[in-house]
Amino acid sequence: MKKNLLLVLALLISVSFAFTQSVVSFENLSLEPESHYAGEDGQGGFDVDYLRFYNSFTDWGGGMSSWNGFAYSNETDNTSYNFTNQFSSAAGSGVNNSENFVVSYVDADWMNNYEPIPAIMKINKENQEDIIPGMFLSLNTYASLYMADNDLYKTEKHWFKLKIVALSTSSYFGTQAEFILADYRSDEEDLHFKFNDWTYVDLSWIEIADSLLFYIYSSDSGDYGINTPGYFCIDNFADTYPENIPEFKTDIKTDYYINSGETVKLNAFVKGGVQPYSFEWSNYEVLDQADSQTPIANVTENTSLTLVVKDAKGNSKTETVNIWLDATNISENKTFEAKVYFNQNNILNIDSEKEINSLKIFDITGKQIPINFHKSNNVNIDLSFLPQGVYIIRLSDGISSYSTKIVK
Repeated sequence: MKKNLLLVLALLISVSFAFTQSVVSFENLSLEPESHYAGEDGQGGFDVDYLRFYNSFTDWGGGMSSWNGFAYSNETDNTSYNFTNQFSSAAGSGVNNSENFVVSYVDADWMNNYEPIPAIMKINKENQEDIIPGMFLSLNTYASLYMADNDLYKTEKHWFKLKIVALSTSSYFGTQAEFILADYRSDEEDLHFKFNDWTYVDLSWIEIADSLLFYIYSSDSGDYGINTPGYFCIDNFADTYPENIPEFKTDIKTDYYINSGETVKLNAFVKGGVQPYSFEWSNYEVLDQADSQTPIANVTENTSLTLVVKDAKGNSKTETVNIWLDATNISENKTFEAKVYFNQNNILNIDSEKEINSLKIFDITGKQIPINFHKSNNVNIDLSFLPQGVYIIRLSDGISSYSTKIVK
């Protein structure tokens, strides 16, 4: 792996030429109809405008060859499912039915635990401060049809993800983001998706980076790395936001029931908007990763967390997630509901047909508010000392539970 990283850094530093910021549509690359270029000339890559794409091509003889990194193509076959159909986009063309686009194949490192070997792009900026707005991504045909074969991804609830690491070779700058290219994990079928069409993603987060490293990961993996063909396509690099953005949707599970000593994986599924998504969890001390889409929680008491999910366009969703400990006799029961409201004196009033024997109040960060509480069907608590904001009220009668939000 060290050898591979040294090679990556050497490639990133080695190239420089003039930068003129504009949308790179790849239409000025010369190709015969229904053809591609994948490094067959042994040049190690290709240049287009201010971008350098690296690749590696090996001729094994007897008509056999292999490649990884980047290629460019105008092939349009998006129906043939076989490994020779590597160079067509799942959309059947470039963005807006254009001809040329870039295809990437992220190979596995057979010598180092089958980790992905990054595909490398160099951005040669004349002005380091120039911001790249975004680009369009899609799956290639081979990867997309593999996912659809016998409904593999839907049946197995798989995901397929692109990670981009952005580096500057002239300063101490580095950052990264993930883009979900296919996701079938949600129980809501409407939240399932894969990038069969060209989909815009944001790149403004790369800031002053001049080098991008692309990695592919999937839940469909085994002892020899991922099983899903590790391909994706790029077009219209440095383009701005299109007019039509898919609707931003979320599926966030709000209640988990576990026993003492158990951990639990929390799930937040998202579709639409503009990737990359961000996930901000409160109570980070009980999570293995407070910015993960699926963090592992380890709690010692009933805990409420607040999750804020955002996309790059500014869409957001805030949700309260409850973890109920030793809750074998507690389950959500829609028949247990309560009327919860503030009166004009900032007194919290709770009216319930069942006796409330547990009441907890949390602020939007998940911090519990200390209160004096006595079991009753009708509860009145003076919360005038609290600032205005959103609060989470969690009630239980010992058998069932009820949670709600209230604005003060």
